[in-house]
Amino acid sequence: MAVKDFIIWHLLALFLIPFCLCQDEYMEPPQSGPQHPDCSSCCRGEFGFRGYQGPPGPPGPAGMPGNHGNNGNNGAPGNEGAKGEKGDKGDIGPRGDRGNHGPKGEKGYPGIPPELQIAFMASMATHFSNQNSGIIFSSVETNVGNFFDVMTGRFGAPVNGVYFFTFSMMKHEDVEEVYVYLMHNGNTVFSLYSYESKGKADTSGNSAVLKLAKGDEVWLRMGNGALHGDHQRFSTFAGFLLFETK
Repeated sequence: MAVKDFIIWHLLALFLIPFCLCQDEYMEPPQSGPQHPDCSSCCRGEFGFRGYQGPPGPPGPAGMPGNHGNNGNNGAPGNEGAKGEKGDKGDIGPRGDRGNHGPKGEKGYPGIPPELQIAFMASMATHFSNQNSGIIFSSVETNVGNFFDVMTGRFGAPVNGVYFFTFSMMKHEDVEEVYVYLMHNGNTVFSLYSYESKGKADTSGNSAVLKLAKGDEVWLRMGNGALHGDHQRFSTFAGFLLFETK
């Protein structure tokens, strides 16, 4: 019996010793009033099961706006877009200011001196039928330099040069055919021929470019037939200097 009591008292002592040590270790400084031991740190029970997550709470109020961030870096250039449609024509803009005077041009070529201004034109206002003779024109419209002789119907070259001559004629209705010749110092240069039955008119013409020496003469000679002449001047003879030669 004594042994059994001894063992019981020893077990009781082993159980109480940690409880007392725990009280000494976690004892707070003496305070006024009744004091109770705090065994929350050494006498905790086992951890319980983790609870389930509760539902989310309502959204909170909006916060204050933050500060404006810095501008980002420029992005890489994009691809070129498709060409757009042509726009409407714009209004005419205001007239611009007058520009500055341009530089002075180069000196031009000299004009034609008076002694080289040579031209004539004669026409036929009346019928002409003198065969095998020089044709005399009844009217002279142009005679620059007076080198066409109205009395003889001949042109005299005042300078060496190249001249242009032209002649047109209308056949008289009383004849069937007409021959006319352009003469240069007595030599035939070209011929004009016109044919049509009597009672009908017919026209013909020709031109020539001649190189003449000073004093050469050019005229028209009637072969056979007759030329028509009236106020409409169907028959004409003209010529002028193209350029002087040495």
